[in-house]
Amino acid sequence: MKQAIDFSTYKQPFLHVGARRKSPQAVMLIVSKGCALIRLGQQEFTVTAGQGFFIPFDCLHAMTVLPGTQYHTVAFSARLTSPVCREAGYFTVTPLIGAVANTLASAQKRGDELPMTGESGNLLRVLGDQVAKLKVKTPSIAPGLAAEHLPVLTQLIQGDRVTNSEAADVVAAYVGFSAKEIQTCLLMREALRLSRSGRNVEQIAEALHTSPALITAMAEPILGESL
Repeated sequence: MKQAIDFSTYKQPFLHVGARRKSPQAVMLIVSKGCALIRLGQQEFTVTAGQGFFIPFDCLHAMTVLPGTQYHTVAFSARLTSPVCREAGYFTVTPLIGAVANTLASAQKRGDELPMTGESGNLLRVLGDQVAKLKVKTPSIAPGLAAEHLPVLTQLIQGDRVTNSEAADVVAAYVGFSAKEIQTCLLMREALRLSRSGRNVEQIAEALHTSPALITAMAEPILGESL
């Protein structure tokens, strides 16, 4: 990082599959559209539109962002002298945090740099003040989704077959993607991971119990690249 607090806004056209790693900085993630998945240990947390998730320094995690998702990140350097939240979890995107993030995003869309000076610096310091007193929690892998529907969400994330179509529709409405879209994206996530480990398309298809033709056909529209 070049400065103590960095703001970035993203429109993710394709599936993004981040590597599992320790975070070199603390990160405030704010999703404005779509869905991101944050893996901590054995659990994968679903961050949907309007939700925020905080990842502290040195937190081992992996992030998956579904196609079409729009989100902001605020990164806090270890050089920051003010206190920063030390726990991972969901946080409430207050009207203040949301308004500051949207203002910074509009400035970035215009191509303006966002230095720690002037108006942008003042806004970044506001977020620095907010992160010092941030309260996070992980009540479930999907706050706002009824407990009875959580097993279906887990099935979809794990790539398992879902037979409860009514519950699948509820989960789809919550996540913002159909059950089929979620399953397809996460199938291609596994395909990409296997590709990164050195396997060819035939070996990937065999490992995922599908056909090489299907993997090849879905790569470009979902991943934005061939395997």
